[in-house]
This record gives sequence, structure tokens and C-alpha cells, in this order.
Amino acid sequence: MSSSPLPTKILESSRIAPPPGTTPDHASLPFTYFDVFWIIMPPVERLFFYRYPHPTTHFLSSFLPSLKYSLSLALKTYYPLAGGFRRTPGTDDRLEHYYVEGDAVSFTVAECNGRFEDLATDHERDVSQLECLVPVLPRQEELQPLLAVQVTVFPGEGIVIGTSVHHTACDGTSSMQFMHAWAETCLSGSSVSSQVPIFDRSLISDPSNLYSFFYNHVQSFFKSVREGTIPALKNSELVLATFTLRQQHIQRIKQLALAKAEQAKTSFHCSTIVVAFAYIWTGFVRAKRIDNSSRASIGIPADFRARIQPPLPKEYFGNCVGSCLATANVADLIQDDGVFVAAEAVGKAIDQLSERLKVARKWLDEYESLSGTPILSVAGSPKFKVYDMDFGLGRPSKVEIISTTKTGAMSVAESRDKQGGVEIGLAFPKDEMDYFKKYFVDGLTNLSE
Repeated sequence: MSSSPLPTKILESSRIAPPPGTTPDHASLPFTYFDVFWIIMPPVERLFFYRYPHPTTHFLSSFLPSLKYSLSLALKTYYPLAGGFRRTPGTDDRLEHYYVEGDAVSFTVAECNGRFEDLATDHERDVSQLECLVPVLPRQEELQPLLAVQVTVFPGEGIVIGTSVHHTACDGTSSMQFMHAWAETCLSGSSVSSQVPIFDRSLISDPSNLYSFFYNHVQSFFKSVREGTIPALKNSELVLATFTLRQQHIQRIKQLALAKAEQAKTSFHCSTIVVAFAYIWTGFVRAKRIDNSSRASIGIPADFRARIQPPLPKEYFGNCVGSCLATANVADLIQDDGVFVAAEAVGKAIDQLSERLKVARKWLDEYESLSGTPILSVAGSPKFKVYDMDFGLGRPSKVEIISTTKTGAMSVAESRDKQGGVEIGLAFPKDEMDYFKKYFVDGLTNLSE
């Protein structure tokens, strides 16, 4: 497997703005406490692979104009994504998303002479082979951009639509809301307004001033990074692979977990996501060879839209994701019944979500207390329906969250081929990937038997 970058040529660099006169002259959206702690995280980078058996010239003349035009129309509705975020003028600790008419999104067109089918696969791929498909979202002090797009054509084979979204702009629910709107607009050729986003930040009340609390924690983190007390994330020699839990496997794990719970006279939330996370988490702990005497953790993004008071409308565009953390003893997770131990821990953590906002001040302390121990975090959700993203090219042949290679998270989506299944993306060094792959395959074989 080659680890050298793929031969890629930039064909065009431009900027896409909403149509003139269709947006406010300017708009500012103050950060909420759900926005501020994402400042420290890298952008969320997604790649959508589509088969496209045409030459580059056909792509440039036929499909690219409609892709650009539809992005402009989508930005008419989702105009804050064309802007950026900055410090609110005249303040020391307040941040805001800011848009002025004429702001635009960086849009790059590239051509790659690698093999499309070698990248749009579940098998192991070197991360370096995928990085050339990711748009660069530059770091800027005065006004940090929120969105960048790169479209890469593989002549005669396929197209990859790559996005980089700054997490302060929105969570996965809102990000995919925008992407679906863009795809539907491209497919139809006109603006699609089936769901108009709501940007009103006053809908999120903050009576206990969580914003300032989180902001101060973020500043402490930045200071630690500058002084070198917190090691920077490194993208070492990683390989990325996708694993699918089919519906029959998920049902079997549920049956075993519920039978064990009945035997132990306990109960917990036991859903598809719970058992899928449990199965992957136990494999992660084994592959990382975490010390048996320690505890392991999994961090799950919890959508609080329906849990805050008053609940947010489903059209709310922004961040409303908080912490859901499950922990267990490594010694228990690596036993034969480790998947049950993991499912119980994850299920009970989800059961307690209604109380999590009451202890929001402890969220960051919880993670800091686990420093030095590998934490499996989660990006994405089967609810996002990423495989329904049709720009007029049909369903994607593959979707990746490539930024997980920087954060160590596992990506999660609905299975593109198997109804009711769950697709998991993981990045490991090669030796850890081999260990995890054996665990995953052997475990499913045992479940089938």
C-alpha cells in the first residue's frame, strides 16, 4: 500500500457567494455555550464519493456549473456559512458569527489521477492518500472562515465533493441540514425551501453563565498548547477502514445484552446505537492495548435540542450538542462478556442524559481527568442519512469523515448497502488496525454461530 500523496492538480480556485441582494447587508450571531468549546477542535472534514464515468472536460462544462450555482442558492438560505467568526467588537470575551453581504465560500476544483475505486472502498487506505481531497479551511485571526469546499474529479471514474466546516458554526445535525439543501437544490435546479433554518441564538438561555465558564476553559487550553504542556495532535502513519454491523448482528448483540441484563437483574437503554458503540468500544480497547488496571471511556455527542428548556425547534441551525461520557474498567471490557459491560455503561449514560445539562460545568473537567488514557469519541450519526445526498449523480458510493484521523474519533453513518445496519469508520496505525480487524471479524463469526 503506497503512502505517497496522490498526483493532484488544482484546476480552479474561486469563491461562491449567495446571489446579490438575497441576504441581509450584515448579520451577527452571538456564540452560545454550545458553540464556544468547539474553538479548540479542528474543522469537520467530510468526503462524498460519487461515480462519474466522464472525462474532465465533460465535468467542467456539464456538472460543475450546476454545482456552483446550487451552492450559491443554498447559501442564500444558509448565509452565515459564507461568513466567519470573530471577537465581538468592544468586548474581551465575547465571540460572534459575522456575515456581510459579499462574503463567500472558498471553492476549489482539482483533478486527481489516482484510482477512484481504491479510495471509495471499505478496505484500508493510507490517510495520506485521502488528504489531497480535503479542502483547506485557513486559520485567520480577524475573521475565521466557516466553510470551504473542494470538488475533485477522477477522469472517467468519479467525483469527490469535500467539505471542511468549522464546528463553531454548527453541529452535525445542522451541517447535514445544509448539505441536504445544497444537494436537493442541485438536483432540482432551483432553491429548495422545505426546511428554513432558524438562527435565533436567544432560543438558548444561559442563566448560569456557562458561556463564560467554557470560554475561560478554552483560553486555558490555548495557553497550555502555546507553552507545550499539552502535546499537539499528530497524524502519524494511519490507515483508515470502514466496518459494517449488519442488522442481524445488531439484533444478536441486543439479544445477548438483554439476556445478560435480565440475569444480572439490571436494565438500561439498549438501542441499535448502544450495542454498535459497545461492540466497537471493546475492540478499540483491545487494539490500543490499554492497561488492564485503568478505566476506559467513550465520549458520545448528545443532541440536546429536545432536552433543553424550552426545547429548540428542529429547524434551529447551530450547535446544540453536549457531552455524554461512559466509562468502564478495562479489565471488564476485555472479558468474554465485555460487550455487555460496554453496552450497560453506554446505555446507562444515555439514560442519564436528561440530567447532563445540570452538571455541564463538569463536562470539560471530566475529559481533562482522563488525560493520558485513550478516549474513543464519536463523530456522525445514522440519523444524518448521508447516503441520501444526491446531487444528481445518484447515491454516494462512499462517505468518509476524514477529520477523525486528527481527533481519534470513530465516524458513524447508516449502512449504505444493508438496511438497518451501521457503518463505522476508524483510523489506526497499521498494527492496531490488524488487531482490531481480527477482533471485529472473529466476533461477528461467533455471533453468527
